[in-house]
Amino acid sequence: MKHVHNIVRTGGIVFAMTLVGSPAAWSGVDCRLNTGISEKQERAGLCKFDVQKKSFEGSPIQQATCLTREVKRVGKIGDETITPFLKSIVGKTAPATPSVRTLLNAQNISAKDIGGPIDKSISANYFIIHDTSTPNCSDPGPVDGCQVQGELPKNRDDASWLFNSTFGGHPRPAPKRAAHAMTNRVGASITEGDFAESIPTTKFETCIDKSAKTKLFVGVENIQPRIGDPKIPSPGEEANDRDAPIPGFTEKQYERLALLYLVASARRGQWMVPAFHGVIDNFYENGHDDPQNFDMAAFSAAVQRHAQAINTAASAPKLSGLTVQTRNIGATNE
Repeated sequence: MKHVHNIVRTGGIVFAMTLVGSPAAWSGVDCRLNTGISEKQERAGLCKFDVQKKSFEGSPIQQATCLTREVKRVGKIGDETITPFLKSIVGKTAPATPSVRTLLNAQNISAKDIGGPIDKSISANYFIIHDTSTPNCSDPGPVDGCQVQGELPKNRDDASWLFNSTFGGHPRPAPKRAAHAMTNRVGASITEGDFAESIPTTKFETCIDKSAKTKLFVGVENIQPRIGDPKIPSPGEEANDRDAPIPGFTEKQYERLALLYLVASARRGQWMVPAFHGVIDNFYENGHDDPQNFDMAAFSAAVQRHAQAINTAASAPKLSGLTVQTRNIGATNE
């Protein structure tokens, strides 16, 4: 995806520096469609959104299957990535918020870092996964977080990397918010806006039928640096941001993203439909390519671990008020 100088790019969204802010605040968002795409197609999107129903086509499983097709380099859409486990839960009743709160307390995780108050219900049905595509280490230096132009940061997965502590300058107040929440590569997260708020994070939410999509989506950004192809642009040439690291994200990052998905689903009352930014905005020019190199199996396994932890805690015997006696089997009681 092309990275243009004097343009800010967050999670695949491109907008003028003077228009920094959430998509809802943009007066100059680029809503141009790809060649051959009609307004009718734009209204439906790749996965056939129905404005009246405020839903994509099909069952929750069918929607998730379409919305999580692989997002390839430069925004090309590939095969299905959805796992059997995610198919088995999407659209079904999510864990109750008290059990999720117990899980968070056991891990000393504050609600302020995972989307807001656990008991506050939300109306969103879709959980959009992004990557920040920043910093772009092919940009002319110096670039914060990049040691060498044209090279991905070697310490990007360590606590010492700048973006793991600063989140690229987030959270930001309205109207400069980029998403509801953001994860870093060492497994932490921040909340930029409560999951119950309307924070559009895609062109699809902003460019057409905006009122039908209000509070229908939760967007989560995930820190991921990029480099261009070529790695160092020729003099006078603008840097692009086509290449993400391989693997794209860390195991700890998947764990925290999965926890955000669990929390959002619990607040909704049902397991939300996961979606990729690149799929949702596929019909627009400068088609987004995030999340790039996303390992759905790793994300799914992390969701399953969190769900199992809740089930295990719920089924554990309650010993409160009981006196438990122990006996040393090896002792002689004479």
